[in-house]
Amino acid sequence: MTDLSRPGLLQLAGREAPALYLIGLLFAVLGAGALVAGIAGAGVGLAILGLFFVGIGGIALAGASALQRRVDTPDGGWRGPGPLAIFWTAITWALLAQILIAALLSALGAAATLTTPLGTLALATASNLATVLIIALVVVGSGAVRWRDLVLATPAASPSTLPPPDRRGGLAGDLFWGMALALPILSAAGVFATLVMNGTGLSAPAVLPATLNAVDLAANVLTAGLIAPIGEELLYRGVIAQAWARQSSARRAILFSAIVFAFAHTLTVGGTSVGDAAGVAAVAFVVRLPLGIALGWLWMRRRSLLAAIALHSAYNLSIVAIVTLS
Repeated sequence: MTDLSRPGLLQLAGREAPALYLIGLLFAVLGAGALVAGIAGAGVGLAILGLFFVGIGGIALAGASALQRRVDTPDGGWRGPGPLAIFWTAITWALLAQILIAALLSALGAAATLTTPLGTLALATASNLATVLIIALVVVGSGAVRWRDLVLATPAASPSTLPPPDRRGGLAGDLFWGMALALPILSAAGVFATLVMNGTGLSAPAVLPATLNAVDLAANVLTAGLIAPIGEELLYRGVIAQAWARQSSARRAILFSAIVFAFAHTLTVGGTSVGDAAGVAAVAFVVRLPLGIALGWLWMRRRSLLAAIALHSAYNLSIVAIVTLS
């Protein structure tokens, strides 16, 4: 149902922070234009500047959204920025953080490191740190939730409109559920991926670079088992699933957060042509969808970020072990 009390996209009247909203909209539009022009051939510098403008616009729009929702949304609902506003802002700054790391390594004459496990660890650390900082700024900083509401089931994170969390076993139960579900979900995802790839003739891109020694293996373990699960679960389950759950329903929160999670893993996929890249991205999307749904379901059942992190970590580490031993 459309909320007629909320102002339209280009409407300033009735907004709690019209100036902030206008600034965000202008930066986002100018940045998007510069980004497209840069990608189309105007230069990498213009594309990066455009991405930076989009990031600034995203922060401003997220702030304006949070201020508006604090007025329009009743207690128990989501009173922070919209889930998609948070997603695009976090993704933009995560990409900018990776560009910064790539520029620093290139300036040091170590650009080749970017394709190694250590380079991947550095990029993952930078992008996930940027994600945490954006959440701190536009979600926690806006007063929508506290950090504890993002991490564990508290009254604020478990409104009466949602099913009560199953907290049997406490934190130990969270770890048990996460690790117990990893292999069944991995097996189901493997069957699903095989069917999709056999049907399309495409394959999902490798997420981590090959290991040549113990240092490489340790770097991949840290990336897959710690850095990525913490940053991604904080964003996709702690914030995005929770936001959709509070403003809609548990089922929609599980599905929509899984779709956004799977979509995010297609943004850096490349190919030899536009068609090839689109095909590989489609495979990468559908392969990750079962994991996203399982993570959303587990978060909704336990209402604990630790449970989702444990599942995500065990799932990723199982893949690292399979690839290493094969």
